[in-house]
Amino acid sequence: MYAGFGIPAGAMDVGKIRGEVVTGTASGVGVIQLSVGGFDRNFSYLLQEQASGDAAIVDPCGDIRVIERAVRASPGLRPRYILLTHGHRDHSSGIAEAKLFFEAPVASHPLCAFRPDIPLNDHQRLPFGDIAIECLHAPGHTTDSVVYRLTDDSALFTGDTLFIDWCGYCEARSMFRTMREVLYPLADTLEVYPGHDYGRYPHRPLG
Repeated sequence: MYAGFGIPAGAMDVGKIRGEVVTGTASGVGVIQLSVGGFDRNFSYLLQEQASGDAAIVDPCGDIRVIERAVRASPGLRPRYILLTHGHRDHSSGIAEAKLFFEAPVASHPLCAFRPDIPLNDHQRLPFGDIAIECLHAPGHTTDSVVYRLTDDSALFTGDTLFIDWCGYCEARSMFRTMREVLYPLADTLEVYPGHDYGRYPHRPLG
């Protein structure tokens, strides 16, 4: 199976749940999927490595109060990063508000329209508790698009590059290379967490 190409879904009941917050865990990292509304059924994410408390927000946007509630409900949380998958306004509109309750540097591709505190190179790894968050350059939807992989191969945050059942609006040649050379070689165990609620499931395994 492959999350981006419409292969029939298997029996993973947790992926069928939709609501304000969908929670999953992956090898010591809690992943909270947040339905924040936004431009078009956007998802933001709150990650927390349980042992260290290291935490990250992916794509703060939409109704920031949803993210704030999740942050305040997470004991022992230690803000480390605000991660942007790309610079489109519908994925970055909440940065200033999020920094009021989650004081952390913004990390993104150097070409991102929002000037990052941490410009990320392809394959650069950010320490995150006992693992790391790896940035993979994934041009196609935008030139600055990236995906974020947890290095225990448990989760992949894909923004508008890969949804459940299809890819994002794109420049076709660049996206084809991203699909073949960046995403296809990745581990099947990765749970794909997209930037919008467009598929039959809010998240699914890559393979």
